[in-house]
Amino acid sequence: MTDIAWRWRWAEVDSELLVSQAVADILDSHRQGLFGMERGGQLFVNPVNPKGLLLALATLPHRADRSGWSWLELDAERCCQEIQAANQQGLRLVGYWHTHPQSVPVISPADIGSFSRFAARYTQDLPHPIAVIVGKSEKPEGIKAWSFRGGRYVEATWLR
Repeated sequence: MTDIAWRWRWAEVDSELLVSQAVADILDSHRQGLFGMERGGQLFVNPVNPKGLLLALATLPHRADRSGWSWLELDAERCCQEIQAANQQGLRLVGYWHTHPQSVPVISPADIGSFSRFAARYTQDLPHPIAVIVGKSEKPEGIKAWSFRGGRYVEATWLR
């Protein structure tokens, strides 16, 4: 049985995403340091979890990724390999996560462009991509999620 750390809810689209403890641990352990570079990875759901849509896997940052203090480019080859491996386990890509140098993350125009390009690359498999941004705060508002729907990003509400 999978332990659930928290849930994200998008009330206006009546959608909820369960976050596994394993994913929560990865996100929580990769907060950006004061002079650190952005880091991130991909997000995968278990679409057949009996309790609901489950965010089951967050891949780790990779040394082949390119990044700076306020930007990140995931390595395309590593992304393809991770997608294939996750698909073999029955998991499906839903988006990606990355860190921000802010305490409470806010989705930026650069993030929107980056997530839009990511979604366009996987448009067949990813109708409503999820963007997770990890800020410095260890409080619930330090990790936020957005879903791209109808040409805009909709922020989720954190629930225990």
